[in-house]
Amino acid sequence: MEKFFDYISDAAIKCRIVQREDNEKVDLQAIYANKRMEFITNVPNEKIINRNMTDVFPKMNDIIFDWPKIFCEAAMTNEFKVIEQYFVAFEKYLRFTIFGYKDGCFDVLITDLTQKKEIKRQLLERDRQIKLLQTEVKEKANIEMLTKLYNFQFVMDCLRHNIENYNVDKTNFCIFILDIDDFNTININYGIGVGDKILQNVALILKANERKIDVAGRLEKDRFILILNNISIDIAKIMVEKIKHDINKKMEILGYNVTISGSLIEFSGQTLEVLLSEAESKLNKAKTLGKGSILS
Repeated sequence: MEKFFDYISDAAIKCRIVQREDNEKVDLQAIYANKRMEFITNVPNEKIINRNMTDVFPKMNDIIFDWPKIFCEAAMTNEFKVIEQYFVAFEKYLRFTIFGYKDGCFDVLITDLTQKKEIKRQLLERDRQIKLLQTEVKEKANIEMLTKLYNFQFVMDCLRHNIENYNVDKTNFCIFILDIDDFNTININYGIGVGDKILQNVALILKANERKIDVAGRLEKDRFILILNNISIDIAKIMVEKIKHDINKKMEILGYNVTISGSLIEFSGQTLEVLLSEAESKLNKAKTLGKGSILS
């Protein structure tokens, strides 16, 4: 198989499953890697071979994804498994094809999809810009000026695009809609300037937590949306909890008693109108539970 690896265009690596002595967690060691692997990792293969992957690439110790465990389980429970995900350790969107498990070892082919995903995003932005140019809206076509997030129309275009992708290849996604509790009261008591500052800080936190494949936007007034692409509802919940925590912490630093309510929905084939209606209904239910509630 190693000889085959040398003649393919994808990165390829043969992994050995090991158990770390320091924390007894499962880890991976590379037995062999082709030259293409160096383009993915930006690390020479001789510095990877026979070393624990989480030592070479500390970002594999992701608080959300335990990648060594995920790869091991995929190899041992499937003859052939494909995983597509944004890989923080290499800051790339990658497709992993996992196969050939035998005697604690397995093979992985790695395809870099980053440019392909970026091109799709760029094409969608370009299409939107062209439409707006035709109606003489030539500047700031996709961005809402106060928060610097994507505006309502671009977000809707992204959702339509995601639904089309789901209908073709079942690419899953979730949407997180949130708004600021008692925002009208904040504007009345502290002034619009303070309200704008709060909106801008919520936007900054959304942008800090979004991945390159996600889309953060402002729907209206104090209502925001985060489209989480290629992600399960369980992982999305972890990301949403972190966003809620970051917003609460930031507001405490600023000296404001501000909370958010929200709803998290996993797309399951419904129309755009039904999806948004379900999210709105769940958000309203969250608000009845009290400030700071998020329903999923």
